[in-house]
Amino acid sequence: MKIGKQLAALVVCGALTGIASAGPASPQAVVKKITLTAHIGDSLFVSNPDNAAYGVVELNATDARQQTFAAALPIRVRTTNPDINVTLLQPLRLSNGRDDLVNAKVLLTSKAGDAEIASGGARPLTLAKPAHDGFDGYDETRTLKISAQAPAGGGAVSANGPYRGDLVLMFEPVASAGREPVTGAVTVAGE
Repeated sequence: MKIGKQLAALVVCGALTGIASAGPASPQAVVKKITLTAHIGDSLFVSNPDNAAYGVVELNATDARQQTFAAALPIRVRTTNPDINVTLLQPLRLSNGRDDLVNAKVLLTSKAGDAEIASGGARPLTLAKPAHDGFDGYDETRTLKISAQAPAGGGAVSANGPYRGDLVLMFEPVASAGREPVTGAVTVAGE
């Protein structure tokens, strides 16, 4: 019987010790749950070279008769994969509600020449300038040139007035860019 009482006392002491140590380390302790995820893939960033947002861009007349309008925007492209596709997701339409500017074009320049970006198909581009700021990839600033012409004059209605439209471009890594998967063990810095 003495052994049973000793075992019961031992169990009670163990339970009280477990309850006492299960509380928070201090009254100021806060427990937070953070869920972490990781995705390995090509990184692609497209921005204004100074990382500012693009506002409303005005096409300016390039001739005295105001028949042709144009704008040039610098676009910075940073990617881990040198091959990307650029697509015009919808035809560029600049309208005043009554008339549209005609022959709207979007060109993306490079040292090799200008590449027209048209709706309905992806335009492949290859970046060649490596990044120099610790980014493992490519970093280039290209110029996006937008141009359009005034609607044909004629008739009693004037073509004057503001014309508005949205330029919607999609930049995406090329799926079969040729980077081979790493074989063997992969180590992470600090291991």
